[in-house]
Amino acid sequence: MTFNAEGTPPPEPRGFYLSYFRTAVPGYFQTVAQSLLRGREFLESDTAASAPVCIVSQSFARRFWPEQNAIGKRVKWGRIDGPRPWCTIVGIVADTKTVADPRDGEVIGMVARPLAQILPMGSGQIDELTYVLQSDGTLPSEAAIRNALARADSRLAAYEMISLGEAAAQSRATERFIFVLVSSFGFLGLLLAAVGLYGLLSLQVTRRQREFGIRSALGATARQIVQLVVRQGSRLLGVGFAVGALVTWGSLRLMQNQWAEMPAPNFFAWVGGAIVLSIAVTLACWLPARRAARVDPVIALRAE
Repeated sequence: MTFNAEGTPPPEPRGFYLSYFRTAVPGYFQTVAQSLLRGREFLESDTAASAPVCIVSQSFARRFWPEQNAIGKRVKWGRIDGPRPWCTIVGIVADTKTVADPRDGEVIGMVARPLAQILPMGSGQIDELTYVLQSDGTLPSEAAIRNALARADSRLAAYEMISLGEAAAQSRATERFIFVLVSSFGFLGLLLAAVGLYGLLSLQVTRRQREFGIRSALGATARQIVQLVVRQGSRLLGVGFAVGALVTWGSLRLMQNQWAEMPAPNFFAWVGGAIVLSIAVTLACWLPARRAARVDPVIALRAE
């Protein structure tokens, strides 16, 4: 739906914004459990003979009237100089998940109009109608649904009957795939980081075998050598965590400035990654140091 919001100049050069458009009947938002945050739903009195009204989503209201009450504000369908009248906002509902088409560009929230005010404009305004059927908890048969629709209007040709749960699952199929893919790459990156960290620290400890031989010859015990290496590795791990946290925080702030709706980072993912890397550092320091501490000091001093 092309539109302009009251009090906001039209964007140039096209002269309008884009929003998702819905037509609804009284009680629709309550039926689909879309929370009414402010104002009212459509009423039976919202007909073609009454003043044009609309209901907008929370993100729509927040975009054009931040920290204001959007109830009573107006939305123009089309360009400012277009023939269609202004619609008064009578309600604000919670946002819903929408599968966006990247070819649409920026699409701002949702605008809903009463079905009774849209039908007189012609059938070209509505591509299709979706009926939401409430049941007592058991899924009715397709024959029962068709009978109910036939009693309402025998001209209706119903197709694509699906439960809301299945429809929601299908709408998130792409996002689930992207989530699994990104999570797999993240887990693989964490695993590679742990293996690389283990190999690097293990090599560094192994190369200090001569040093450990000298320490043993001077009276250091195996336990002291292991504690020395683990303490140095822990210090290196702490510095790495501090630098990584600062870089991550800076990157998040930069991304949030560019993308206001970016979700907050997952605390448990951070803790999980830190635990995995800590285990890798501990093993990389403890195992080689334990082996080196058991080597005869004479053999260690002769080694190159």
